[in-house]
Amino acid sequence: MALRLIKEQSKVNPDSRQELLIRNGWGDKVADGTETFRILYHSDGYLIDGYMSKPKEIEKKLPLIVWNRGGDQDDGRIDDFLACGMLGEIASWGYIVIASQYRQSDEFGGTELNDVLNVLKAGMEIEEFDGENAGAEGWSRGGMMTYLLLTKINFLKCAVSVAGLSNLKRNFELNPKLRQKFYSRFGKFSPDMVSRETDARSAVLFYRNISELTPLLLIHGTGDDKVSYEDSVDLYRLLKPARKSELDIKLIENGDHYLRNARKEVSELRKNWFDRFLKLKY
Repeated sequence: MALRLIKEQSKVNPDSRQELLIRNGWGDKVADGTETFRILYHSDGYLIDGYMSKPKEIEKKLPLIVWNRGGDQDDGRIDDFLACGMLGEIASWGYIVIASQYRQSDEFGGTELNDVLNVLKAGMEIEEFDGENAGAEGWSRGGMMTYLLLTKINFLKCAVSVAGLSNLKRNFELNPKLRQKFYSRFGKFSPDMVSRETDARSAVLFYRNISELTPLLLIHGTGDDKVSYEDSVDLYRLLKPARKSELDIKLIENGDHYLRNARKEVSELRKNWFDRFLKLKY
């Protein structure tokens, strides 16, 4: 019998204060109509933490979305509250959502890509998954992980990248904290090696390997001071000429990295993209 990838799962039960914040921040449909679970799953011999959200009432098999978080190591890890809100919002649209926290030995786009591939496989084992329609979403560093994922598989029906990182060298200049964290991982290597590792994580350089079959939506705020919106503009320009599936870009005027002042607009853009490509047969 094949090993099932999810080893453990336990339901998240927000306290009254968290429930109120979820209700005020994401709406009653999220607070009342979805449930979120902590999961522990197998990946390359490790047990990796993650989360899963889904609607409470499921009448038919549902599409699956793998959600890729930003940040690195402990910076950017999601907690119970954020999982209930951010993943619960997508679940409220009629999806199963699964997310990895990545392994502790985080290489910022290195071997932990396998954690994304394996959490996707884990999601595909979930009983309520429809067995066919799967997509991906990533924010910031999670956008970079989504681009890397799309170099490994071509069966996803769609993907969304929000404030996605696609040119590390450019953003090392914009965001010194990012440069410092990256170099702290690879500083023991030669400058040439560090440069190669940087290039290997920059989609503007590996864009030819990104699946041409997966419809891709890029969303970015022009006021982003952590990841330049030019990352999305440049990647769109590079991907467009040879694209075999739909590609679109939405720039949010003066939007910050988290697009806090355009939450409703961004949610609608994401939901419409997922619904268009993941619910075709419904």
